Amino acid sequence: MSTDFKKTKAICFDLGNTLIEFGPRQIAKQYQGLTGKLTQMFGSCDAAILKQIRDRQIVAPYTDHYRENDVEECCRELIEGIYRTTATEEQVKQLAEERYQTFVDIIELADHILPLLSDLGKNYRLALLSNFPCARSIRDGIEKLGMTSHFDAIVISGEIGWVKPDPRPYQSLLDQLDEKPEDCIYVGDNWLADVQGAKGMGMKAILTTEHLPYERFEPKEGDQTPDATIAQLDGLRKLLL
Repeated sequence: MSTDFKKTKAICFDLGNTLIEFGPRQIAKQYQGLTGKLTQMFGSCDAAILKQIRDRQIVAPYTDHYRENDVEECCRELIEGIYRTTATEEQVKQLAEERYQTFVDIIELADHILPLLSDLGKNYRLALLSNFPCARSIRDGIEKLGMTSHFDAIVISGEIGWVKPDPRPYQSLLDQLDEKPEDCIYVGDNWLADVQGAKGMGMKAILTTEHLPYERFEPKEGDQTPDATIAQLDGLRKLLL
């Protein structure tokens, strides 16, 4: 084991593009679900406008002081931006429900992930910290995939109101674990949210490059570097077991 990781007590994971793939392929399926529901509700949907709005919404937290999106407000913006009409509360709720259901339906887990979590859990406490505005989607999604029982703590930005790399989601995770940051490793795919966020809290950071993220943040001058980079999540076995 690397000397840097010998004192580790907890391994904290990102979800999308770390434990599960959630990149361009899944985003496209999500757009299909939204397009179908909007067409059913209002008529023909302009896919280009939908993509333009959703692309802006996805990166909005990173340009608004890391404040998390509100799911219903995002759905309202889609309806009103595409159809130039005032959305009712019922219409907003219907689209939000479609967004939730589509997420839970499309996420999948590779065969090696649960065995990996099981093996890591024999030596470390495990936790999950995910950026996603709909906490119900994440909690029901990981339950569907059989992951919930592996985690001692679960934090979702939609419940905190702030996204990584803001320190507040990380602090909530550390509080739930009751661990010091220097005793924790964070594993994620996002250079800004995961690597810079974790390192800024005093945690170790492992960058995984296995999946293609939908949004990318390039390194900037002064950024901290990860303590390790792995091409596949199973690389944690060599590093930590």
